[in-house]
Amino acid sequence: MSRAAERLPPPSTPDSAAGPSSSLVIPVAVALAAVATSEGYAFSVQGLTVDESYLGFLAVQGALLLLLVVAARLERRPLRDFGFTIRRSLGTVLPFATLLILLYIALRMDPGFVFGFGKIPAEPPFSFGFLLLSAPLVALAQVGLFFGYVFRSFSRRLPLRSSMLAAAGFFAANSTNFLAFPQLGLTGATEYVFSVTFVDLVLGLLLALYLYKSEWSLLGPVAFASALFAVQSLLPVGVQFPSWSVDFTSAIITYSVLLVVVGVGLREPRLQALTYLGERPGPRRHRFRDRARDLRELRSTLAGLAVVGVAALSISYGLPLTLNTQTPLLAIATGSMVPTLNRGDLVVVEHIAPAAITVGTILVFDARCLPAPTVHRVIRIVSTGPNWVYQTKGDANPTQDPCTVSYSQVLGSVVAHVPYLGFLILDPLFAGAVVVVLILSVVVWRGGRK
Repeated sequence: MSRAAERLPPPSTPDSAAGPSSSLVIPVAVALAAVATSEGYAFSVQGLTVDESYLGFLAVQGALLLLLVVAARLERRPLRDFGFTIRRSLGTVLPFATLLILLYIALRMDPGFVFGFGKIPAEPPFSFGFLLLSAPLVALAQVGLFFGYVFRSFSRRLPLRSSMLAAAGFFAANSTNFLAFPQLGLTGATEYVFSVTFVDLVLGLLLALYLYKSEWSLLGPVAFASALFAVQSLLPVGVQFPSWSVDFTSAIITYSVLLVVVGVGLREPRLQALTYLGERPGPRRHRFRDRARDLRELRSTLAGLAVVGVAALSISYGLPLTLNTQTPLLAIATGSMVPTLNRGDLVVVEHIAPAAITVGTILVFDARCLPAPTVHRVIRIVSTGPNWVYQTKGDANPTQDPCTVSYSQVLGSVVAHVPYLGFLILDPLFAGAVVVVLILSVVVWRGGRK
């Protein structure tokens, strides 16, 4: 950083208490107005022609830019305070943004070597040109409003970590079509939230960190976002992911790697490191301070790990003893019990006496004619003691199971179920992505502070 830049006032210099920018009312109102504008477009687009939808999309992005300009006027600040300035040379900014987009392409396309690639239908010339030329406008409108303005405004009044999460949350809400939830149903809406909202939340954290590391200049984040939006729309091939959870996992891992690259590859300006991170400015103190090296933080971390370990051991050894079965937890792998149980549900299994099994009981059993273990409902008691035998059937299956179930094959009965938690068992990649998200959340939450 130049000496002139070093003499700039710290980014968190308090605003005048008498000025209109002394509260968070304006940035919150602007962010909510932006989300409402995008939601209104999503509501009306179904009744528009293709040309009208393109014009409406451009109008929404223009509205976001207009909101930013109006907000800057209300805050009585020039636009350069919100990132509309160049503090790094193009020779520094553009190569790094190019590196990020190349890493994105490599990481998102790499699963294709495992799952295969699929050709994406080519866009008509008009659509192709529209998507290509509108990408910079989309990036400037969304990054400029939610990070240049909202994140920058929040960071003057809140800890850095809170500002990043708030701005990323508004950014993710802006890309979410909440009105589609009733049509999607509970399962579809949950998948949508993971695949769209949660992924954009992590992307928002990446853009927020990139803006902060770029000395609050929008040049780098907008260049990266422009290329990202164009790549997502115009790549001629795509990975044939076997499920939404694998696609979600790939996206989360990709953005997490880019987040680490931005955190390590760009150095905080010295004043920002001093103001936001409480560090002594120095050439090697350029990353979020690692407070885990502090003895008290280390003790807290070890105590947390101990609690998690004890809880895991209690579940592993305590549940089989408490429920009197060797299979206390089971993930539903198929849709044979829909709508009672859905794929991805986690069921709690308890030992059951043969006399307690009645028509309608949902059993977990290991039958030779079905994949083991199976979760189906008793529809008939074939014979009673001493050799109890039951006929079972999945609620969604058109016919009964091809063989009967003897009591010796019964592992227990279903006493409770938790939706979606079973995906952590069914899909190890999904479980890994959840772990990555949790670690990422801890790093962001505990690393960024004034």
